[in-house]
This record gives sequence, structure tokens and C-alpha cells, in this order.
Amino acid sequence: MNAPGRFLYAYQSKVTTPYNHPSELYANINTYDLKNTAGATYTDQYMFRLAETYLLRAEAYVNLNNKEAAAADINKVRERAWASAVSPEQVDLDYILDERIRELGIEEKRRLTLMRTSKLYERVMKYNPFYANPQTNGDGVGMQEKYNLWPIPHSAIEANADAVLEQNPGYEQ
Repeated sequence: MNAPGRFLYAYQSKVTTPYNHPSELYANINTYDLKNTAGATYTDQYMFRLAETYLLRAEAYVNLNNKEAAAADINKVRERAWASAVSPEQVDLDYILDERIRELGIEEKRRLTLMRTSKLYERVMKYNPFYANPQTNGDGVGMQEKYNLWPIPHSAIEANADAVLEQNPGYEQ
């Protein structure tokens, strides 16, 4: 199955100076290779943010074509950050995604948000030339439209014997 490789998973190694992690997190200190368990490490993570709640509701309002309410929610977040207000005419899903990255930075699981909104492929192609061009990133594949969804594991398809569970498009065997 041609599933997206690990290279496409934006996985941060926490907010520290590169190559200056606690020594117990290194699999090989000479090459600075982190252990595969280094992601569950030593800094607190936010579970809920009021700003994210406002931005999620703004997204829902945009989906209901209520840009005034969406702008009001976004402006609650921007007001706390001393940023200028946004007008309802400026608000769309792309604006909200931009606001999410400005507000949530590395706290957000960005890939999941972009997949949830079906914007992963579009925004990588627009803003990330490294993954948009397979000749430059070394994998020879690059970003593909099918990566907006994960493949369904074959074991899950087989386990649902009494139901028709079809593989997501692009991952057919």
C-alpha cells in the first residue's frame, strides 16, 4: 500500500534548542538521533485553549455562512493578543486556518486540523515547496491529494465482515 511516509508528519521535538535535549532522549548522542519515545517527553502540553474554542466556533459559523459571528469570535482572540480586529468580509476558512497557526503555533496538531478541513494537500502545495516538489525532498513522491485522508488499515476492513468498509480513495491495493 502506498501510504504517506513519516517524512510528511510534522512532529515537533518540543520547544528546546536543537541538539540540546535531555541526554536520556537520545538513541545515539553522536548523531543526535532521538528515541522513538522522545515525543512523550518533558514539557507540559495544553489540552484545551479558550482561543482554540473560539476559533473552532468561528469555523462552524463560517460553515453556516454567518461571517459576522465568526468575526466576533476571531476578534475575541485577536483582542487578547492586542491585534487589530478582522471584518466579517475578511473571514473564510483560510483566514481561520491562518489565525490558528498565529495563535496556536506548535501547540496545535496542524496536520490533523488540515486533514479535518480537507486543506492539507492544498495548503502544502501552496505554502511548502519542499513537500510540494518531490525532486527536492528526496522521497520522489512528495505531497499527494490522497493524503487528506489516512488509509484504512486492512485489518480494520477485514474485521468488519458484516459491513462494507471501503478503502479511502488512492489507497486501493
